[in-house]
Amino acid sequence: MMPTVCHSIRGLLLFPYISLIFTLGALGVAAAEPLNRLPTLDESLAMAQSRISKGTSAPGTSLPELLLEVKRNYDLILARREQLEISREVQGHFKKALTQAEKKFEEGDEAVSQSAITRLKLGLNGTLNDLVRFQSDIALAQLRLEQYLGVQWAKRVDLSGPPFRPVDFPFKTIREYLNTRPFAKPRKEGTAGPVGGYDLRATLIEVNKAREKMILGRKSRKMTRALLVAEVANYDFGIGDEGDLFEALIIYTRVLVGYYETVYEFNLAVHRFMKTDSER
Repeated sequence: MMPTVCHSIRGLLLFPYISLIFTLGALGVAAAEPLNRLPTLDESLAMAQSRISKGTSAPGTSLPELLLEVKRNYDLILARREQLEISREVQGHFKKALTQAEKKFEEGDEAVSQSAITRLKLGLNGTLNDLVRFQSDIALAQLRLEQYLGVQWAKRVDLSGPPFRPVDFPFKTIREYLNTRPFAKPRKEGTAGPVGGYDLRATLIEVNKAREKMILGRKSRKMTRALLVAEVANYDFGIGDEGDLFEALIIYTRVLVGYYETVYEFNLAVHRFMKTDSER
């Protein structure tokens, strides 16, 4: 099955999306109607392919470069969408904790200090900053896709869809990758000269680095989720304090937002690798 996966990924850069182009009418592209939902990645790539074929894309833009930019901005929307949901979840926890802490403080509860309330307010403001940043990044990515795909967005665009996941790219060496190609002859050990060109080997190093960071982030995500659930439950039952909850929320935000950033970086590294390979 591996050769099929590899070949299909590489094919995104090399072959027209003939079957997908027929789906563009259903999206309203043919009638230049504003899109009210985010197209799938395959549909988006087909639109970009169509613009290149018709000569309506930006002058001097190559197909591999255009497709890379479409993938980059498409994945950015998905990553920021997930990070936006995390920030909204954390915002809700901060609001609830702040309301409870202020009530206890007004009632004279000595266990709650003004300093603890200030920290919760700062945490809440931090989530608001994240919300602004993620929403702005999504808007900019949509604007770029509008240019690359030759479409217009409706006032409200449905960005829901499957969870943002890493692309399927298990290869860690150039030899592993090349040996999965259809009709490719495996290179024997000891053959003189490096396998693959400099650019291809350099981009694969970036892929492997991004993969390791993503794996670490995935492990941390599971532990952090358990920590937050425990601290929120303790606080709701009155056996936790504002300081512990504040730290758990900050750690949760940093780890989960960071995890989706590593997925984005991994996907982008793979996309760059495939672009480099297509141009050899």
